[in-house]
Amino acid sequence: MRRQNRGSVRWRLVLVTVVTSIVAQILACAILAFYDNEVYKAQKIREVVVEAKTLAQSLTASLVFHDARSAQDYLNPLSANPDILTAGAYGKDGTLIATYAHAQAKAPPLPQTAPAAGQRFEADDLLVSVPVTQNQDTIGTIFMIVATEPFLARLLRYGGVVVLAILASLMLAVPVSMRLNAAIADPIREIAAGASRISAGDLSVNVRQTTRSDEIGVLVRTFDQMVASLRQMTGEINSGAAMLSEMANSVLATMTQVSAGSAETATAIGETSVTMEEVRQTAQLAAEKARQVSDGTQRTAQVTLSGRAAVEAVTDGMTRIREQVEAVAASILRLSERGQAIGEIIAAVSDLADQSNLLAVNAAIEAARAGEQGRGFSVVAQEVKNLADQSKQATVQVRSILGEIQKATGAAVLATEQCSKAVDVGVKESALAGESIRILAENIETATHAAMQIAASSQQQLAGVSQVALAMENIKQASVQNAASVKHTESAAQSMSELSQKLGSLAKIYRA
Repeated sequence: MRRQNRGSVRWRLVLVTVVTSIVAQILACAILAFYDNEVYKAQKIREVVVEAKTLAQSLTASLVFHDARSAQDYLNPLSANPDILTAGAYGKDGTLIATYAHAQAKAPPLPQTAPAAGQRFEADDLLVSVPVTQNQDTIGTIFMIVATEPFLARLLRYGGVVVLAILASLMLAVPVSMRLNAAIADPIREIAAGASRISAGDLSVNVRQTTRSDEIGVLVRTFDQMVASLRQMTGEINSGAAMLSEMANSVLATMTQVSAGSAETATAIGETSVTMEEVRQTAQLAAEKARQVSDGTQRTAQVTLSGRAAVEAVTDGMTRIREQVEAVAASILRLSERGQAIGEIIAAVSDLADQSNLLAVNAAIEAARAGEQGRGFSVVAQEVKNLADQSKQATVQVRSILGEIQKATGAAVLATEQCSKAVDVGVKESALAGESIRILAENIETATHAAMQIAASSQQQLAGVSQVALAMENIKQASVQNAASVKHTESAAQSMSELSQKLGSLAKIYRA
């Protein structure tokens, strides 16, 4: 099988044609020999039976009278037929009356009793037994053994004829089959050579065109169409790979810039979160101090009701109030400074939000240029834009709250200054107990209201700063998610770039 697969198609077709012709001739010879053998046997049986019946009619009288001499005289002329090896005449009782044997042939022995009527072949001899009748009565039997032509001799004769027929058919079939096989094998061999060049990457294959309308012509035209389709497809793949590579490089560069900006934004937001935590702690401390001031002024108001006897105690209390008011003023001043720092941080966050929004718009434009491949990146760009808008809204809210805090801080500073002046007046005029107590009561009442306002403002400030801290924490988480999304998109862009390079290298294998 391997040797056949290695051979040429042309010679394999010739071999198949020759083998088929030889097998057909041999099969026809076998069928003809079998048929001739059967016809020969039937004809031989008919000839021998006719001759036996003729002999039986001649021997009727001899058998009736049991005349052996007369019967022998009728059997002797059988020598004229060299095929009759032996013959015998049997009487009515089945005994052998007369015999004949060929002089030159080795005659087989005759049976001693008359065999049953019929015909059969033993080896190459035909045995025929014919009854002799008279008036429908059997009066004897004629038995003959006749030699036939051996089957092998006839088969050899037919074999010689078949050999001559095979040689004649080969002389006719081989040139015709070679011409026909050349018409089949040459286009196939040319197509096989073209396919081998295509497998090596050469698409400049041109198959010789043909006007044939059979299967070979269809194969040639189909192969030519396939080569043209491969050329067109390879060109489109090269163009698409180049375009994809350019788009991947552009997206990768953009994502690298966005990734760097996201990292800087995350760092700034982390620092802002730490600062906001410090501001929140400062506001909490200021609120505690304001609450302490409110409690002190309330206690002072109760002390003033005890009369002039408590002037010294009031003076001492006013001194402590002065110290506390100065501490509150210092804390409020620090709070004002922190508020200004928060304003600067909020401005920086707003700028970062604007930059993120601009980067998101640029990324959306690049994603739109990328078409179907940039759809996932467009979603990421939209999410970045949404986060930037949320950050900007949060900074606006924080700026509004910070303005209210600064207003409350200014009012608190003014109130503390008034309280300090009132305490100074109360200390200087402590000698005038009644009037001083009255004035002190009024001033303490004013201070109490101011302290309550400070406490309320401090609580509002603390709540606002807590909201700002929470907003900064949300911005920080959003920035982390944005950075992760940008990293994922950058990885996808890198994979797309590698894919475009691989596609380009695969397409470059084929050359038109």
